[in-house]
Amino acid sequence: MKKNWFFAILIIISISWIANLIYFELHQLKEPVVLDSYIDIQSNEYTNFSLFYLTNRSEVVELETLIAAGYTYSNEQNFFPWFGNTTAQSYRQEFTHQYLKQAIFTFDEESLKQLVKGIQANELYARFTNGQVVPVQMEELNFEPPHNVTNVISSKASFGSNQGIQGNILEAAETVRMSAIDLPDSLLNQLELKVQLLSDTSSDSANVEKIMSKNWDDIAAPLYDDIKWPLEIQKGDSVGLIFQVKDSDSYVNIEIDWSGSTESGKAFTHTFPVLIEPNLSNQDVVDIVQKARGELR
Repeated sequence: MKKNWFFAILIIISISWIANLIYFELHQLKEPVVLDSYIDIQSNEYTNFSLFYLTNRSEVVELETLIAAGYTYSNEQNFFPWFGNTTAQSYRQEFTHQYLKQAIFTFDEESLKQLVKGIQANELYARFTNGQVVPVQMEELNFEPPHNVTNVISSKASFGSNQGIQGNILEAAETVRMSAIDLPDSLLNQLELKVQLLSDTSSDSANVEKIMSKNWDDIAAPLYDDIKWPLEIQKGDSVGLIFQVKDSDSYVNIEIDWSGSTESGKAFTHTFPVLIEPNLSNQDVVDIVQKARGELR
């Protein structure tokens, strides 16, 4: 009788172990996943941008190099375990089975040209420290020549919060009429924009604190779609461009041109940045893993 109990316990333990192993394997990536990116920025003598990627927690894997048209570029954020701790890892977010990590690359003018060639030829890959090489798909990767700086409108402050609200405060040196902001269609489902005129420009920090202290719905400013363009900004007044990120499972780094004209009819363009870094939920990670495994379309 005791022998039968012993074997029954062994069977139960084996079934439990197999079930746990199957559950674990179903939540593992077969290879790292590089998240979608939308990059449209001005190039400089040295231009940098990031890529974000998921790896399994059970593996010590880092994005080592970016390969474009046969050229390789090193990840400046590549983390090397030290002091004998070979399992230490650097990450932006931690989940049950995965880590979200960040890679940073810097390009000079010549290497940037090679990168663009790689994108145009659909030959952009990420090599990882475990030897795996995966293709990198980008929704947009564009680099514009540096624009002429205008003194008609200047940036006075920028801000961001962990609630997905960010923005810029711009001050007009003279009275201007601003045209509608042209947001890329593919980003319209990722963010909302409010435009707030600010007549009291004596304290930019106070304006920022006032905006940041409120929830999105409580910010007393019209949505971008509700504004009757063109928008007039009086000399010495400011305008707050306030964004709320709705979908943050991809990386967005763009510079948006905002066109306007002065009272004398002189046309100008001011460029302001929008940076959205991934902030994943547990369900986001589950969906990404299932899609990568071919279990979700």
